Amino acid sequence: MIKINGYIDSLRVAPVGTPAGPRPAQEVSQVPDAKPVKADSVRISDTARRLNAEQNDPFDPERVAELRQRVLSGAYNTLDVVDQVARRMLTRGDL
Repeated sequence: MIKINGYIDSLRVAPVGTPAGPRPAQEVSQVPDAKPVKADSVRISDTARRLNAEQNDPFDPERVAELRQRVLSGAYNTLDVVDQVARRMLTRGDL
């Protein structure tokens, strides 16, 4: 018997010098004509599809050009903007 962490278990050990010859083969049974198991699936509701469509509206090239110009001109390089972005990241748990 052996005691490990308060549990007692008996070990079956072959005596020293016992040849470790091949063991007899075990039979393996197979299930004939087994049907494959169906995998997981996902269903997307009509509400989710509608919300996705609303969020994926095409962008307005004029608005993109305006924002690009503001970025290039340094309009967002202020401590106020940095503070607002940092606060939003903390509030949303993005960090």
